Amino acid sequence: MEQPRIVKRIIEKSIECETVYVYGFSRKIHAVNNFGILKDYPNIHITLVGTFSNKKYLNRIWGYIKLISIIYKNHGIKKKHLYVFGLDLRIIGSLLLNTKIDYEISDIMWLYKSKIQKNILKIIDLFLVTKSNKVTFTSQGFYDVYYRKYISKEKIIVKENKFKTYGKVNPIEIIKSDTLRIAYIGAFRYNDIIDNLIEYVGQNKNIILNFYGDGNFSIVDTIKKNELLHENIFFHGAFKNPDDLEDIYSDNNLNFVVYDNSLDNEKVAMPNKYYESGYFNIPIVCAENTYVGKRVLEQKMGWTTGTSKAEISAFLNNLTIQDIINCHKNILKLDKGLFQS
Repeated sequence: MEQPRIVKRIIEKSIECETVYVYGFSRKIHAVNNFGILKDYPNIHITLVGTFSNKKYLNRIWGYIKLISIIYKNHGIKKKHLYVFGLDLRIIGSLLLNTKIDYEISDIMWLYKSKIQKNILKIIDLFLVTKSNKVTFTSQGFYDVYYRKYISKEKIIVKENKFKTYGKVNPIEIIKSDTLRIAYIGAFRYNDIIDNLIEYVGQNKNIILNFYGDGNFSIVDTIKKNELLHENIFFHGAFKNPDDLEDIYSDNNLNFVVYDNSLDNEKVAMPNKYYESGYFNIPIVCAENTYVGKRVLEQKMGWTTGTSKAEISAFLNNLTIQDIINCHKNILKLDKGLFQS
């Protein structure tokens, strides 16, 4: 329920439908009440089923059992039109009688699994895709690479994860130019890449590195320790989307979105940071050989780099403030409709 994309989709459904019943889970990380805005929509009725701990997937089984029980208690076996997010809830949806199911795929989670798990979950996922009423993808790359052979174009919707302001934030017209200010925003993943970035910035005191968000304990602990060691590295913790984002982006001039391009999912995903950078007019750097990186270069919104320490160091060594300013001017010219929903 903390995921802004999910909140946005719920609001969209509340406009399409007379009444929307939402059954969801909170998380112990990123707990900033992003879904609080839903209270402004009287036809949305929310039930928080439980709270999930990070990576404790087996513990979620009881939450899913409770979810099924609540839905049957509230709606019985009468006709239901479900909109579900992710493979786990798509599986749960198949256990409910008399349902028409729309399925949204924003990450292909089986791509992260071991070979045996991957093959099993892939078979299940592709089967459930064929049985779904509609399938929504947040990246065209997901459909083109992994699902095209299994579901017709007529049954799919591509809804890129464009930024929704709710009237709370505005684009940034003048970018900071005193020094290089790097922002790492969102969920902290890819330990090695974060370590490479921290090591470089720690050795270059003229650069500022800001972390905004949350992640597993080990990554957060590493960031906090380096904040104490280096006067130019800062940890700001979880933030509210979109409320805090204008202040975050206005204090930085490079959005660091270099994700692990050895992972199949990351090669074709379209992270929301692309749309935020485009809306706020902040240059972005992504991993090379990725779909999002290709889009960044096409729009002249920023750059791509490799993920190793040497490649990240070489990129930052060669990046000038004038490069940042020129890129910012390019983004200012782009139609905000490309990034804002």
